[in-house]
Amino acid sequence: MPRSRLTSKGQTTIPLQVRERLGLRQGDAIEFVFQADGSVGLRSTKRDVRSLKGLLYRPGMRTVSIEDMNAAVRQAAVKRYLRSAETSTRGRTSAARRQRRRRP
Repeated sequence: MPRSRLTSKGQTTIPLQVRERLGLRQGDAIEFVFQADGSVGLRSTKRDVRSLKGLLYRPGMRTVSIEDMNAAVRQAAVKRYLRSAETSTRGRTSAARRQRRRRP
């Protein structure tokens, strides 16, 4: 089992075996995890993207292709643009009416 000593400043070197197992590199963050039995674990805060597979899965959900996702995003963008254009047109019309009222 890998070992390390604690310095007077509370610092330690994580043994190579542990760094390799966790995939740690210089500058990476680590977490200390307190276990129910009183022990403390060490884990990397990096997450392998493969660990996210199935995270959003719900029974009965259908899979969606990238093309379907892109189409939905495009459609939402068009709707948002049209709402924005409609709002700004209304604003200009109201401003134009106010200016006409002010003229003698």
